[in-house]
This record gives sequence, C-alpha cells and structure tokens, in this order.
Amino acid sequence: MANLEDEWQENEILPIVPTTLTKTFHKKSYLSNESQERRPVYSRNINNQCHSHANKKVITISSEKVGRVIGKGGSKIRDLMFESKANIKVSRERGVLETEIIITGTDQAIAKAQEMIEKLTENYNLNTGTINSNTNRDSHTNNYFKLNSEGVQVIDWEKLNASHDQAQKEKWDNLPPIVKDFYKEDTKVSNMSNDEVAYWRHKNFDIRVKRTFENVSNLRPIPNPVLTFEQAFQNYPEILNEIYKQGFKNPSPIQSQAWPVLLRGDDLIGIAQTGTGKTLAYLLPALIHIDGQIIPREERKGPSVLILAPTRELAIQIHKEVSKYHYKNIKSVCVYGGTDRKQQIEVVSKGVDIVIATPGRLNDLVSADHLSIINFSYIVLDEADRMLDMGFEPQIRKSLFDVRPDRQTVMTSATWPLGVRRLVESYMKDPIQVNVGSLDLAAVHTVTQKILMVEEDEKENILMSFINNMEPTDKVIVFCGKKATATHVTTELCLKGILCQSLHGDRDQSDREAALEEMVDGSVNILVATDVASRGIDIQDLTHVINFDFPRHIEDYVHRVGRTGRAGKQGVSITFVTRQDWSHAGDLIKILTEADQEVPCELEIMARKFEAMKLRKAQEERGGRHPFRGTFGRRN
Repeated sequence: MANLEDEWQENEILPIVPTTLTKTFHKKSYLSNESQERRPVYSRNINNQCHSHANKKVITISSEKVGRVIGKGGSKIRDLMFESKANIKVSRERGVLETEIIITGTDQAIAKAQEMIEKLTENYNLNTGTINSNTNRDSHTNNYFKLNSEGVQVIDWEKLNASHDQAQKEKWDNLPPIVKDFYKEDTKVSNMSNDEVAYWRHKNFDIRVKRTFENVSNLRPIPNPVLTFEQAFQNYPEILNEIYKQGFKNPSPIQSQAWPVLLRGDDLIGIAQTGTGKTLAYLLPALIHIDGQIIPREERKGPSVLILAPTRELAIQIHKEVSKYHYKNIKSVCVYGGTDRKQQIEVVSKGVDIVIATPGRLNDLVSADHLSIINFSYIVLDEADRMLDMGFEPQIRKSLFDVRPDRQTVMTSATWPLGVRRLVESYMKDPIQVNVGSLDLAAVHTVTQKILMVEEDEKENILMSFINNMEPTDKVIVFCGKKATATHVTTELCLKGILCQSLHGDRDQSDREAALEEMVDGSVNILVATDVASRGIDIQDLTHVINFDFPRHIEDYVHRVGRTGRAGKQGVSITFVTRQDWSHAGDLIKILTEADQEVPCELEIMARKFEAMKLRKAQEERGGRHPFRGTFGRRN
C-alpha cells in the first residue's frame, strides 16, 4: 500500500476542507481492512506543533497564510525549495484554521526551510511597526475602522493611509543617504554665453531643454552642454579610457546635454529617436553613481541601479552595451522571461550592481523578495512609451511601489504621449527635459523612405522581386504585423532556398537570440520579424527595412524605420501600403514631409478620403441618423 505522501503533488493548490482539525496520517491506519477506504487519523492538537521524523518535518501554519508559502502559480514555494535545498509540500487536506507543511531533506535544509516559512507567515503589527507571529490578525486592524453616519462599520481610509505613510517614512529614514552630485563644470563650459549655448543647441538637431514642471521656483539653472568627453569626465580618467577604447570621437547631442544634468544629480527625461546614443547618456553617470556612494558596495543590501526595458531584445542589447565598459569591477545582470529563472536569481543573490530587467520579470523577482526595490538609488525607465504601448504600466507601478523618494530617475522615450507624462508625474522630481529634435513624430533623416501602394495579394511577389535583386552586402529586416504572417513569409523564403531568420513572440528565447546573432555576424542577411524587433535591436550594417504590413501604431513605423540609417550611415525603408491602411495615411504624410521625402499622390488621395469619411460619419451621428442608413424606407 502506498503512503498518501507519495500521492501529494508539488505546489498543488486545493480547496479548503471544512474541518477545524489537523490531520496526521499514519501508514497502518491509512486504509480500512473492510471497506478499503482511506481513513486518515485526526489529531486535535491545533497548536504550532512539529512532528519530527528522520529527514522529515511536518509543521502547521495558519490556513489563511498558505498563499504566502505557495505564491502566485507556485513561484514562492519553488523559490523556498531552491534556496533551502529542501523539498516542501503543502498538505492536500487543508483545515479551516491550520494546514500542514511537509519538509524533507537534510537537517540543515529542513531548518533553513522552516525558518524561511516562519518568516513568511509572520504577522505585521500596524500599531507598533513590529512583527509578531502569534498576533491575531484582527487585533491590530480594528483601529482602522470607524462608524459612518448610518452606524455601519467602514474602513477609516484616512487613518490607514496616514499609518502607511508614516511606516514608509520610518522605513526610508533608516536608509543610508544617497550621493547624487558628482559634477564639476569645466571652465570652458561655464564660460559659454547664452547665445553660444542657444546656437549650439540649434545646430545640433534643434535641441530644446527645459524644466518639465515650469511652475516650480528656486531651482538651479539648467547646465550648459559639454562639447567633449573630457569636459564631462575629466575627473574620471578610467571612464575616459573606456570611452577611448570604443573609438568615439565626440559626444552625441543627447549625451552632450544629458551628462551634465545626470552627473549633477537631477532627474532627466530624454526624448530622442532611436540610435542617438541614449543608452550611453544614462549609463556612464550610473557607473559613477554606483562607485560614489557612502556605503561600500560589498556592504550594501542590494543593487544600486535598475534599468527597465520593454522587450527582452532591448534588455539584452543594453546589457551588451553595459558589458563594454569596465569600471571599478561593477557587475550587471540581465533578467527577463523565457530563460532560466533560477539561474537569474542565483546571479542576483551573489551580488550585482546593475539590474537590467523587463517589467514582468522584475515584478516577479520583487514579489518573490529576491529584489528589494527600496535599495535602488538610480532608476532608468528606457523606452517608456513602448512599455506603455505594450500595457506594462500596471506592472511598472506595482514593482516601483516601495521605491525610495530621494532616488535619481531617468526616463527615455522617442515620443511624448500622455501616458509617459503620467509616469513622470508619479516617479520624477523636478526633471529636466531634453528634446532632440521636434516633439512631433519624426523618422531619422538618414533613411530614404519609399512608399509602395499595393494590393494585399501583391506583397509576396514584390518582396521576392526585391530579395532576388539584393546586393551581397545588403542586409534587411522584413516587418510583419502578425506572428503567423512572419512564420508564413519565413517558410516561403526557406522553401525557395533563401537563407533567413525569424524573430517573434512564439519563438523560444534561445532561438530569438540565435536569430539576432546570425544577423549581426552575417550568417544570414534577411530577418523576418514582428514589432518585437522594432526597438532595441542594433544591427550596425542594416541597409534596408521592409514594412511588409503597415504597423498598427504610427509610432512603430518610426521605430521600424530607425533600425537602419544608424550611426550616421544611410539606409532605405520600403513600406507596403494597402487600402486597409488608409487611417494612417495622414500621419504618414506628416512624417514623410518632415523628412523631405516623396509623398505619392495615391497616399494624399487616401488621406483625403479618410478625412472625408470621418467628417461624413460625424455629421450623420449629429443628425441622429445611423451612419450606414440612408433615405431608403423613410416615410414622408
């Protein structure tokens, strides 16, 4: 006869069994000889009693706290087993008051697991700010209820919020102070006149610099731009040596204006198109920030810098960029979904200074207590507009709930939508906003943008014609609107004997990384992708972008086009436009006109027809008639 413990499944969540008794199963009484039914033996001891066996321990916890041990989707119990090296199982029979937890392993592993579980199931006392494992849950929450005008007991939100704010303040007051100002302005920079600064900004893509919240007074003046690497990092020769190794000659416009702002400790919003050097703009000040804190790095309770990115590809790209610069033995880790979670946790636990993460995986690690957001003193939200487009705002807000208020925050974006402004209001303090170019949506001017008006069934033949006429040095990304389309196009190319790779959400992370690597090293020169590749991918020698399908958002058109024409090189984008894309015609014309590109007559006609349709529909709705119902059948 098998023991019931052999049938327990790891992390299984079962409904609560209506009994106030805990159960201790004994092998001999497991079955009745007559009925062969399972008959567990009950124990009336409902205290925190432990039953010790050889390499096994059974502890009981409050049933209402089982969720803390299991975690979302079993994530917490997996972490507990990983960190303690013990096997942990939750009883299949769960009482109303208490539930058994079975721990097996070495004595050391069992002790470690029990300690971690007891810590997880402690109660936090709101009145005293202390933790008490034996406190009745209701004993400290009654103070946060009140009677309303009708005599009904309701939550006193004002008192509860005040208590939370006080608890947060006490927590923040106990943190070590942050050093943020590392900037000593070069005399040549400080001696620049206002006219010289204005002329330089105008000549460098019409840079515009201002305080985002202009109604705030008594703030320091916005610093002048630096014109050379030496002016920014003259006091940090090791940083300069790392820059020289990369072969850069001069700072990019965004770097020239961002470095003085960030080295001085201000919050920054950098609005610039892709490929303009935004990563290095916030990275080098971050390295100096890490090394310059009062508490030595080995004594800190966690990483100092967090960089959030919307996609795995961008996170990986940032990590590669970080890895190029070796300063004071600063270590970084890249955490994202689709790869070995335990390995990422192991790297974090060994100690790192910079965490580069996607919102989902960051939220996972913060919720599982592998990362404490309160330890980060320099936070970057990279490609913030893309994160909002992908629906990450709730995860960002949840992960950053406990972020310390005196941290330094950087936000980069290619556009300036309302959602980004909401994040700025929530997480930034008196930021300085640096706009490289107009705030209007614009594509990089080093790309020749060609528009082809086509029918849907013509796309494949036109694409094949282009590929058959490619030069050996050409390298192209073909953007598709759906994963299924990308798979279909890739299959068709392979059947014709054309080497290519694909990149979309249905592919395993290892395959996605391999696809990018083959494009970078030249193994293949055609990549078929969805918009997962429209940001954060830096293929320096990419010559062409083909928009097989027009993107759903006009912003994504700009980012797709920005994959080529990088680092001052010339590129070409070819966009297939069908009748179904007419709602984007007006915005596309604005982008083409701003970049001094040719606008097809058919596109202008399409835009006029769409605007006329919208006007007609609005008039019909104001007139009370259904937009698709004419005068037929109307009675006189």
